[in-house]
Amino acid sequence: MVLQEVRKGEEDQRRSKSVQLGQQGAWTKWDLPSRKVTWAELWRLEPIRISFMLRSVCDTLTSPSNLCRWGLTENPSCKLCGGTATLAHILSGCKTALQQARYGWRHDKVLQTHADILETERRKKRPDLKHEKPAIQFVKAGEKAQTTASSQGGLLSGASTWEMRVDLNKRLVFPDVVHTNLRPDIVLWSDHPDRTDSTMGGRLCEAHERKMSKYQELLELCRAKN
Repeated sequence: MVLQEVRKGEEDQRRSKSVQLGQQGAWTKWDLPSRKVTWAELWRLEPIRISFMLRSVCDTLTSPSNLCRWGLTENPSCKLCGGTATLAHILSGCKTALQQARYGWRHDKVLQTHADILETERRKKRPDLKHEKPAIQFVKAGEKAQTTASSQGGLLSGASTWEMRVDLNKRLVFPDVVHTNLRPDIVLWSDHPDRTDSTMGGRLCEAHERKMSKYQELLELCRAKN
């Protein structure tokens, strides 16, 4: 109990000091979904990407605002709107960039990359699941079943044929299954009786939970329509 109280007091002091630091203590005001980076991901990433990721989180990238703060430039203004060009302003806060559809262009470029990968996977030939019998795996007493790559499958392994629509170039029209006002970025569906429709939005990593919650009702309506 004494150790716990000492640790709690030390942590309170650290947090109180962090709150007073405008730059380094910005994390105390964050209200964002947490992102866990595993050692396997760090091992695969290039050093420059790891550096960019950490510096973007801590807001130490070379934005005009930071360059001015570090004494390397004299003007911290945004070249498009004249506001203070902080990292948040550049990424999503510039009204001129929004009016000029720069954010939409960036969004569509990312969406096009996802769509190209999914289209390549969608066109691959898959076995007819109606005639496919599940393999029986025998396991000795006290041992655990080994999961193979083929048994893990993926999003598209649940059916032999898939249809896909992507919200690029023109407004996406949701498949004639249910009526909805939602506008997902990518819609995948299959007529296979054992496979339900799959709806996905953008920013798959950071906003996965938010997207799952947003489209849950739509997914249930699609399931109800088989």
